[in-house]
Amino acid sequence: MPGPAPAKTRRRRNAPARGEWQPTTAIGWQHGDIPEPPDGLVAASRVAWDTWFRAWFAARWSPDDLPGLRLVIGWFDIVQRGNVKANDVTALVRLMDTYGITPAGQQARRWEAPKEDEAVVESVQKAARYGHLRPVG
Repeated sequence: MPGPAPAKTRRRRNAPARGEWQPTTAIGWQHGDIPEPPDGLVAASRVAWDTWFRAWFAARWSPDDLPGLRLVIGWFDIVQRGNVKANDVTALVRLMDTYGITPAGQQARRWEAPKEDEAVVESVQKAARYGHLRPVG
């Protein structure tokens, strides 16, 4: 069972069991236009498909992952339509974990979201605090 992320300043005395955490350097699908979702999906499933492919974890996917991702959205669509058993929801969550869509799946793969540039965050905070002021010349 995955645990919390290790402290950044830790000193290991043993070899890591699952590898080091790897920050993601990009956001969204990195292989051209977002692929079209399978036909016949409900609106919520189409929104999920688009949202997943624009999320930071989609930068980890390759074109080889598309058949599995179509399977995931198929299960997602079945669950969205309702009248499902608990086994169907469990299967969906496991598939989503496999592709790093859920936080548990991201943690199991040691994927980190991209870090926001501290200078950008600081400038946004300043703008929010002093946004009503204008420079005087």
